[in-house]
Amino acid sequence: MMGSTTPGATRALARAGRRARARGGSVIEVFDLLAALADESESRAAEMLIELGLAPARLWSLLGTSGPFEDNLDEGPGQLASGAASLPPMSEELRVALGFAAHTARVVDRNRLVGTEHLLAGLLNTSTPVVERLAAEGFAPDRLTIELEEKVRVETAPIPLASEIEPLRLTEPGLGDDLARVFDASSNRASEGLRVVEDYVRFALNDPGLTRRVKETRRRLGETIRALDVDARLASRDTPGDVGAHVMTSSESPRESLRDVLIANFRRCGEALRSLEEYAKLIDVWIAGRFEVLRYDVYTIEKMVMVAVNARHALGDARLQVLVGGLRTLGDLTWVVGEALAGGADVIQLREKNLPEREWLTRAREVRILTAQAKARFLVNDRADLARLAGADGVHLGQDDLRVRDARRIVGPRAVIGVSTHDRAQIEQAVVDGAGCLGVGPVFASGTKSFDELAGLALVREAAETTNLPWFAIGGISLENLDDLLEAGARRIAVSAAIVHAEKPRAAARAFRDRLDAVD
Repeated sequence: MMGSTTPGATRALARAGRRARARGGSVIEVFDLLAALADESESRAAEMLIELGLAPARLWSLLGTSGPFEDNLDEGPGQLASGAASLPPMSEELRVALGFAAHTARVVDRNRLVGTEHLLAGLLNTSTPVVERLAAEGFAPDRLTIELEEKVRVETAPIPLASEIEPLRLTEPGLGDDLARVFDASSNRASEGLRVVEDYVRFALNDPGLTRRVKETRRRLGETIRALDVDARLASRDTPGDVGAHVMTSSESPRESLRDVLIANFRRCGEALRSLEEYAKLIDVWIAGRFEVLRYDVYTIEKMVMVAVNARHALGDARLQVLVGGLRTLGDLTWVVGEALAGGADVIQLREKNLPEREWLTRAREVRILTAQAKARFLVNDRADLARLAGADGVHLGQDDLRVRDARRIVGPRAVIGVSTHDRAQIEQAVVDGAGCLGVGPVFASGTKSFDELAGLALVREAAETTNLPWFAIGGISLENLDDLLEAGARRIAVSAAIVHAEKPRAAARAFRDRLDAVD
């Protein structure tokens, strides 16, 4: 990778290798490179660590090293190149981190070198003990990662405005009218397809976060298209003489659903962007790279939107989720679940701790039978493997559990994957990761689970402004504080003690459901 890195990043990678070798390590680990980034006080990564509240001295302490690594080696280009072969190999986690670093660096310009700031973004995106150690010390690596990515993109990879780009003259010798027609048609197809998608997420999904994301992508597409020769494109347009305008295929038949419209236009947009990318390579590889980045962004949006569509189908009308667990016997569990369902609960989440796996699975299968009979949804907390074995509708994950993409490999493509979120950054990350529903909180102090810090009603308001993906407010919810939740924008809630430990769980569930149904 050293050939595609800046001098500062190259020095950091080499120093990480020497750190690993000095400690007797057989591979270069994530913590080796993290410590190496802090060694050079004037690097962009070191500056960002300080800006984000993690001074190098504090980082070295957390990593168990006394200070900067000094071996008096001449780190000139020749020395680095000759010494690279003698360095230990990289760990799998570090390779993943470097891949993320390269993606972050080239999200706008695919020719950009990977700098120390990109390396830092990649390292903080890994799931390793050192990152968990940072979290334990209060540095919240997930939030640091998102903030850092934003800094990297804004500060090191600015997107020029159309007015700053010299338009490509398509009428120059060797280009001509044919290429202008290709650009014109493909630009129109890409713009039209993205507009149809925007209308869907805006008016059908009613999702503010997805709408903002599609709008921003459409704006960037417009800026890139305007870098082409507008006059030549318009002059070359010959709709009556377009031989493809009158050729109809089966894919252009009437749509049977809104979902079909969405899928067709994502495909239309992606294909048009690929055409723009390939033909732009004939005249300007930088513009071609812009179209490539946009194409991958559209792929990401497609995943997020389709997950939202499927989640809306699975959980769109669900309002009351009951979290059940810790009951003494299987009989107690089935009675409480049956009563909650009879009272109006439409989602049951089974959350057990300290049970043998065989008993865990037995309980899950019993709850699956009850929820299926009531036509309610059933989620298993934490355990994707048991969710699949029990035939549950999905799994709910905490911030320290499996990642969404890993859980998806276990439960399959159609299962609902929920994620607990405790701040806005985690909400946005969960949506990008492909979560099908969210737990938002903790809002109030809970009698069934202890929390170091409460997210409060402020996070409920942020969730209402951020996403229309099904999300459930969670944490200490009772009939006494329900009005405050509803006023803050919550329309779905996850309740535990107020129903599970109620003298009459059915009546308690009915009281919650009636209040929820009374709100538009």
